[in-house]
Amino acid sequence: MVNNKSKKYLIWMAWRQIVSTKGKSLSFMTVISILGVTIGIAALVVVLSVMGGLENDLKSKMFRGLPHIEILNNNSVLGFSLKENPLSRFQDEFPNIVGIEAFSKSDVVLKKNKNLASVTLFGIDPESGGKLWGFSEGMILGEIKDIKSDVQNNNGDFAKIILGEGLSVQLNAEVGDVVEILNPQINVSGVLGGQKISTKFKVTGIFMTDLPHFDSQYAVVDLVSGRKFMPDYDSSLDEDEFVTGIAINILKPEDIEFSSKNYGDHDDLQIQTWKSVNHSLLIALKLEKFTMGAILLLVVLVAAFSISGTMMITVYHKRSQVALLRSLGMEQDDISKLFLIQGLTIGTIGVVFGLAIGLSICLFLQNFKFLENLLEVAFEGGYFQTKLPVKFLPLEYAVISLCAWVLSLLAAVYPARVASKEDPGNGLRCL
Repeated sequence: MVNNKSKKYLIWMAWRQIVSTKGKSLSFMTVISILGVTIGIAALVVVLSVMGGLENDLKSKMFRGLPHIEILNNNSVLGFSLKENPLSRFQDEFPNIVGIEAFSKSDVVLKKNKNLASVTLFGIDPESGGKLWGFSEGMILGEIKDIKSDVQNNNGDFAKIILGEGLSVQLNAEVGDVVEILNPQINVSGVLGGQKISTKFKVTGIFMTDLPHFDSQYAVVDLVSGRKFMPDYDSSLDEDEFVTGIAINILKPEDIEFSSKNYGDHDDLQIQTWKSVNHSLLIALKLEKFTMGAILLLVVLVAAFSISGTMMITVYHKRSQVALLRSLGMEQDDISKLFLIQGLTIGTIGVVFGLAIGLSICLFLQNFKFLENLLEVAFEGGYFQTKLPVKFLPLEYAVISLCAWVLSLLAAVYPARVASKEDPGNGLRCL
């Protein structure tokens, strides 16, 4: 029987099995097996990190340009009264609020001379500053608080409007110019009721958020002026302080549920979250990440077959040594453990090198802008990054490593069983 002291040498003996006896270095087949695991792990680390970074970058842009929660009328065209649903009510019901604003939202046509543009007109409270949509942070000319609440006063001064940078270029409108808003939703009864077909506004600022469609499709006025472009507008909407909705930002937006649902006990109101608005996109991102991970994990699986083949060759060439160990009293279980340790060692070396290479590439991508020109060409100017975003995912790395170790261990099971069942007599005759 092999004593306990001899069993402590199983790891050392497994390493000796891996190392070539002639050059005292790793054999060619062992290097190929380790390289397969290394490439698979490195590819998984880089791809999942970059995809996680892209997902994180996309979410950060969503949070900059889209409130976490919107309280809207069930009929998306209509709004509701702030007198019946004051902001204080929502502040009490959402304890983790970090920002809350009422807003109006209308589709209008903007005109300057012969230039026309179909835009979304936001009406916001100048005191709140439009922070929930990123307007105030993106101001490059003027300030949000400069917009006024009167359409036109006795001195002939027009109410103010702020344009997105792309929209100002499209209309050829600069700060100080006067633009005209045409209301496409007005009808004959609206005209007879005193609603104007068009209203003039003075451009007092320009914002640039670098968010898709924001800078080319959005314009901002004060809440009172924006209300006048809501469907079926009349003076009663001003009296009841009608708005399209209320936008809310909370402390932990990731904890919000996906689905839209009725708000509280009010059948005419519904709560809409950023996840419900982008539900299809978020599901597609998760599915793409899972699919890419599963495909790249096949590389590790192929490397596991390589480990199994390498060990079968080792068992064939080392059968005389195995027979000698058996004749000296080593048990079948110890022989199995010896080869299982050998397979796990190969997998461990591949995992360590794969993680090191993958993380090094991720750090390189995170800190260098060498992809700037490539990204501009690949995305035709529609991607606003000078480098690929990278998000380090320790949990995913642990799962990847565990899968690689398990596959390496499973790959060694059959060769270990073959070696343990080797007849000592046959092996000794090969000496």
